Amino acid sequence: MKRFRFSKRSIWLNAIVLALVIAIGLFYQRNSENIEPKLAPLAVHSDIPATSLLNYKSSLLAGPPADSSVYQNSTCHPLAQDWVAKENSLTGVTMTTSEWSRIDVAAPTGSVLWLDKTSVSCGETVKVHASLYEARNYNFDKGPRQILALRIGWYGGTGARSVWNSGKVKLKSQRIPFATTAVRMIETNWPVTTEFTVGADWTPGFYLLTTISPHGKIEGIAPLIVRAPLGTSKLLLVNSTLTWNAYNFFGGRSMYFGPGSTSAKAMAERSRIASMDRPIVGSGAVHIQRDAISFIQFLEKEGLSVDQIADTDLDQWPSIARHYSAIVFSGHAEYFTRREFDTVLAARNEGINLAFFGANTAYWQMRLEPSPVGPDRHLVMYRVATEDPITTPSAVTVQFNDPRVHTPSVLFTGGYTDGVHAYGNLLPVKIPTWLHIPATTELRGWASDSEIEGAYKSKATPPGIHVIFSGKFQLRSPSKVKDRIPIAHTVWFTTPSGSAVFNAGVTLWPCELLPSCQISTMDKTSRASLQSITKQVLTLWQTKAVGKLLK
Repeated sequence: MKRFRFSKRSIWLNAIVLALVIAIGLFYQRNSENIEPKLAPLAVHSDIPATSLLNYKSSLLAGPPADSSVYQNSTCHPLAQDWVAKENSLTGVTMTTSEWSRIDVAAPTGSVLWLDKTSVSCGETVKVHASLYEARNYNFDKGPRQILALRIGWYGGTGARSVWNSGKVKLKSQRIPFATTAVRMIETNWPVTTEFTVGADWTPGFYLLTTISPHGKIEGIAPLIVRAPLGTSKLLLVNSTLTWNAYNFFGGRSMYFGPGSTSAKAMAERSRIASMDRPIVGSGAVHIQRDAISFIQFLEKEGLSVDQIADTDLDQWPSIARHYSAIVFSGHAEYFTRREFDTVLAARNEGINLAFFGANTAYWQMRLEPSPVGPDRHLVMYRVATEDPITTPSAVTVQFNDPRVHTPSVLFTGGYTDGVHAYGNLLPVKIPTWLHIPATTELRGWASDSEIEGAYKSKATPPGIHVIFSGKFQLRSPSKVKDRIPIAHTVWFTTPSGSAVFNAGVTLWPCELLPSCQISTMDKTSRASLQSITKQVLTLWQTKAVGKLLK
């Protein structure tokens, strides 16, 4: 296979800030001749009342929501018990882990793409919408591109295998529209460039659709999850597509910032509705690399069998969870719908183990609406209750911990978000007997893009939380609160159902598992410990209600 090549720009530790600068620059560049229409102000209404806190004892009675539609099980071929080893014995692309870390996913130049589906079964057709893309005003080769489907795995360290190639495709520069309504949504209406059908021979898992330059360089990326037949594995990995799209800055707006001469103005111009009908760039694409790619490469390197879905699948079909011994989240699963939240809570009550290899989990309550392309492709997130036209506590788009909602994620994670953009070290507190690592193990060198969680007592906090590691972190930006010291905790606990819960407490946990992650900074000794802990947890968590066996 033709060897992929990469740009020689240096690796940065602050990809989010850089992506923001690039996106704002692009916004003003593309508007140098065309002035964005003045947008209507958001309508506001009176505040909605607080609701009663869902305490831990009451949460033990929670059951799952009903499926929104009848789930059609995957038509992909059933996988043998040793499918991971067989799959990863196949020939991969010609890459190394260090080359994966140099892919410029935050600010691609040359071409970008998006797909009309994020999660599919074998036999489904996926439409590709692609465009030439001059994100940084660079001159680039406008010759034909290729669109490749790469299955992410280990493959002897190459990290991926090519399963489909479009052949040469002549792309055009498609229009990037302005936001035109008060919700400040950016949505492309690009024509279909090409399409493909997921074959019965596609091994379920995580795929990247990529545009490849005439010189063999990976440019744009778009995620695609191919679902396995239910219960193929005992572990279910939920990919956080909602979070990736919330941070997506394509067109100059994300759910955090828009154009503006000050941070306050930029925040006011954020999108209240984000569309999946656009390419993922900026920190949204960085999230894919650090939370999904490195984590999945590690899982398959270690021979761990894991079925994968999107968070939108869990929202639509909560019944999926009952086919597994454990539900796994990786990295920064910040945005949940209420249906997803209730599904995870109910799974915990049914003896299904939970593993959170990250932090800042289920922080914001989001809801979904259809786009012209399909269902659940508009992500609604106002953040301010008086702006959101929906005022029902189970749907209003504010924090789960907000008094108007009052269902904090500590109910199933055991932690509260305690710091954003923090860095530091995790030191041992009490290593449990079931975790076979030295009592002196330290996890050192967490980078300043970390978000962290701490285990603090409240009426919603589960009892009997055991702290494995603890660390006093420092904030990258000075805190406005005097003597503010954020604390990170790695914890585990069990529930009356026997469900065991592991919470890493640091968002960069999956990123640090392999050097293929762009912002990895951890030393080899700490990484080896991290790998051992991750594999041990996932191995034990394959036994349903394993908490009854742990001490």
